[in-house]
Amino acid sequence: MLENAGATEKGEVVSSPHVFSPRKALSREDELMGAGAIIIGASFLYPHVKGLLEAVTPGCLFHRLTGLPCLFCGMTRSFAATAGGRWEEAFRMHLLGPPLFVLVAALTALLLMEKALTRRLLPRPGKAFLKGAAWGFLVLLVMAWVLRLALFGVNV
Repeated sequence: MLENAGATEKGEVVSSPHVFSPRKALSREDELMGAGAIIIGASFLYPHVKGLLEAVTPGCLFHRLTGLPCLFCGMTRSFAATAGGRWEEAFRMHLLGPPLFVLVAALTALLLMEKALTRRLLPRPGKAFLKGAAWGFLVLLVMAWVLRLALFGVNV
């Protein structure tokens, strides 16, 4: 196949569609599956690189400015604790961390199964549902944030 690509007798460059074809765009499902795999993998890796990350990243800007944790403060540590099976610590770091970790892991696994079976297992929600789910998640985040401040204070 490679012998067909390259220069002709006249010096013209010719490419075979099998060798130099542009990449096919990823589907939304592939992107979500990849993002989920990265999130889950990073959750298992985080305890091993935590010191390095704390040394090279500034941390939460909202916390630095206000002294209060932001809506997502503790989510990474909660995911890492959930991945390590430390459920009590995970819930203390962020109340929504463990359920969200399980949701991401389950959706990633189901999307991977869909890819392997080449058929859909999950229904695809419409825009109205996704908009409602986003607002619902925001409400849950605020409720979890207030509850976290009430139960554990600002320094978790």
